[in-house]
Amino acid sequence: MIETWWVLAQIVAGGLGALARFGVMTVVRPGVWSRGLFAVNGVGSLAVGIAAGAFATQVLDWTIASLVLAFAAGLTTFSTLTVTAAQHIERREIWIGAIMVTSHVVGGIVVAALGYISAIALLGS
Repeated sequence: MIETWWVLAQIVAGGLGALARFGVMTVVRPGVWSRGLFAVNGVGSLAVGIAAGAFATQVLDWTIASLVLAFAAGLTTFSTLTVTAAQHIERREIWIGAIMVTSHVVGGIVVAALGYISAIALLGS
């Protein structure tokens, strides 16, 4: 059975991630290229990679790693990415939309992998 405190901790971590996203997206105003969106997705991917690497080396226990994942889930936003890309495509800026989606997905994978590899290298396996 899942403990109530655990559910609340996950909700708080996700909420803090969402508040962080709101802050970044408010401060970093979007232009043709949404730098704030790119920043939150990149930082979230890096955080997940580092947490996964730290968990793999048993430096971070599952409790803390999953709170990092909840924070990153609240921070990152796939839905905003897809709507922004769709708006570019609707305006016939197809290349901008395609580059945006590709850079977020490929960039997210690269940054997560770098975070994972760095955590393993720094913390030992």
